[in-house]
Amino acid sequence: MDCIVTAGGLPGPEDSLYPYTQGKPKALLDMGERTMLERVMDALQTSNHVDRIVLVGLEDDMGMNFKRPIDQYLPDHGSLVGNVLAGIEWLRQDEPNIESVLFCTSDLPALTGANVDSFIERCEPFDKGIYYIFVTRETMEARFPDSKRTYVKLKGVEIAGGDIAIAQADLADTHEELWRALTNARKHAWKLARVIGFRLLLKFLFRQLSINDIEETAARIIDRPAEIVLDAPAEMAMDVDRPQQLELLRADLQRKHDDAQQ
Repeated sequence: MDCIVTAGGLPGPEDSLYPYTQGKPKALLDMGERTMLERVMDALQTSNHVDRIVLVGLEDDMGMNFKRPIDQYLPDHGSLVGNVLAGIEWLRQDEPNIESVLFCTSDLPALTGANVDSFIERCEPFDKGIYYIFVTRETMEARFPDSKRTYVKLKGVEIAGGDIAIAQADLADTHEELWRALTNARKHAWKLARVIGFRLLLKFLFRQLSINDIEETAARIIDRPAEIVLDAPAEMAMDVDRPQQLELLRADLQRKHDDAQQ
């Protein structure tokens, strides 16, 4: 399966990560002998199922070393959706009939090849339009108890949105404005509900919004089935948005390194 990795955007002076990035891409943050992007690429390139990788947001390797060459670098297109669409366009130029594509952000430094493989295998035979990940609060806090993530309360479960997904490539041909709205709101379920319907907004406000509601509404909008993967590991949603998360993940990776040396 081909993969699009998004690494666009520069934290500005108002961003809490700016003292760490100092005007450089967040993907270049040091995560203990490897940049954050190098660690994400390590996971993708050790997967048994990932083929071509398109990196959108950087125009070259910027001095990083990957396990194998990146198939294509593309410049930042100004938004997450813009970057995703640019990646799909490049893949389809070479393979017009490409079906499902894996999407991953560049700020999941704890991601492993095993995580990627289990997700891809879980979604086979890829007969749904979209596969998206939610990680439960229990799963996240068992793995990263000090993560201080923001959780969304759905019916019977609290979740954090993931940063890896699978979608059928031809969905890029329709609903572009909807994709932009959904992507901008992807970490705020109330914004998602506002975009996709007042009924869902009401259900969310009364904490009656369920996983099935989200799947059914997504399926109605894209006119094909959609699936939420709820039993995903924490590493697939443990991204770096704040300094505390950066330091937590640096410490976690250092512990794993030290354990491997014993």
